[in-house]
Amino acid sequence: MSAKKKRVLLTGASGSMGGEAFKELLRRRDKCDIVLLLRPSKQNRGAFAKYDGQPGVTIVWGDLCNPDDVLKAVNGVDHVLHPAALIAPEADGKPKQCRMINFGGTSNVIAAIKKQPNNGDTITLVYIGSVAAYGDRLPPIEWINVGDPLKPSVGDYYATTKIAAERAIIDSGIKHWAIMRQTYIAIPNALTLMDPIMFHQPVNTYIELITSQDAGYGLVQTTEAPDEFYERVYNMGGGPSCRVVFVDYMRRMMKMFGLGDVTKIMPLNWFALRNFHCGWYEDSDELNKYLGHWRHSLEDHYKEVEDSIPWYLRILKPCTSITPSSVTSIFVRMFMRRMADPLHWIENNDEEKVKAFFGSRQKWEAIGGWKDYALQPSNPNQPRRMKEAMPDKPTLEYARALAQARGGQCLSDSFVDLKTVLQWKCGLGHEFSGSPRLLQAGHWCPKCAAPPWNYDEQAKVDPLLAKFYYNNHDKDEHQKVDYLYCPYEPEEVG
Repeated sequence: MSAKKKRVLLTGASGSMGGEAFKELLRRRDKCDIVLLLRPSKQNRGAFAKYDGQPGVTIVWGDLCNPDDVLKAVNGVDHVLHPAALIAPEADGKPKQCRMINFGGTSNVIAAIKKQPNNGDTITLVYIGSVAAYGDRLPPIEWINVGDPLKPSVGDYYATTKIAAERAIIDSGIKHWAIMRQTYIAIPNALTLMDPIMFHQPVNTYIELITSQDAGYGLVQTTEAPDEFYERVYNMGGGPSCRVVFVDYMRRMMKMFGLGDVTKIMPLNWFALRNFHCGWYEDSDELNKYLGHWRHSLEDHYKEVEDSIPWYLRILKPCTSITPSSVTSIFVRMFMRRMADPLHWIENNDEEKVKAFFGSRQKWEAIGGWKDYALQPSNPNQPRRMKEAMPDKPTLEYARALAQARGGQCLSDSFVDLKTVLQWKCGLGHEFSGSPRLLQAGHWCPKCAAPPWNYDEQAKVDPLLAKFYYNNHDKDEHQKVDYLYCPYEPEEVG
């Protein structure tokens, strides 16, 4: 007698990770029935209509922001895979919609699971977080661990919504949940990522990427994970073979597309000095032990990109070898300059963006040329820090130590376990509730959480935040902003 097929709900199947997860689920139709929750957009209907009604595939045409649509999709499932999100840079200009989808949509998923029999205790929920939650992690703090403080870069509204969704899941009461903080997903059609946001990244940004195939495969692999996998937060990257520095990544890409040498086309001061995200995951192997998703390398990604170069660039690429490099560089430089946001911030005297990404106009003016640039080295095989061991049986003293590390207090006088909600006070005097698991995963005071961004004030009373924040900020700096790109309306979006 064959085993009963699992019923798996996947959100975000039209995205890069979700799309690859859908392909992987299709390959496993002998083991599972697939449910997709998809917006009924013209693009989605065109791409997925052929699957609607196929054996083992059900499409719920609806909206993640509509609780009834989400409940319809969740009813009767065994697993919920939730990578759907509105991401940057689109999210920067749509903060209200970003919060409604990323936080509101996730809240709807939580509510729908808890409406299932036995409070949804038999259902597993895997949520895709983001490396953006850690914010700026330039060397020498490029190595990232799950317990590091969450400090989304100034203006990164997308990251704040992912953090809020994480918090909701961890203390939701759902029995089987897991969060995977996803790194940069490298897709074959890299030209689609050509956007002004590339200039928001410092050239010495350390990146542990993952291919979209490995990301989707890993997500589906969670449906095979043991019970011990759940109630944890993980970092999801591609592992040691997928680590690179942004300037080297650009060099390789520009060369592949026949666009020339980045150091000869784009001056160093076109790129930000700080305030982005990405790093190398010190603990991404923890997730790979369960999922075995480290299948592709950086070189595999480059090969995919090369194979996906559009025909018109393939035709033009040989021409660049016979056209004087100065001519090619002029046209490429003109095109890239239009996208170089930092130049526009300087030209328009946009003080808050200049302060966030450079520190000051003077620091931008002091940026030298590429001949003066020196990458601070790192050893990919040697972790930067030793992890603090958790006691075999956590106690109230352990909870108090967690709070003390953040410059705060645990106000509770009793302790049950890591998932029981306690009362806390941060260094700025805000009182709040939450489980110790939140603190273990880098969360802290929700009243201090951005927006607004007020790290200069918070770092003065939060030793753990200060340890990371003062890596490239001066102690006499002061910036407090509600937004950098577009106003938001928190009272209207929940």
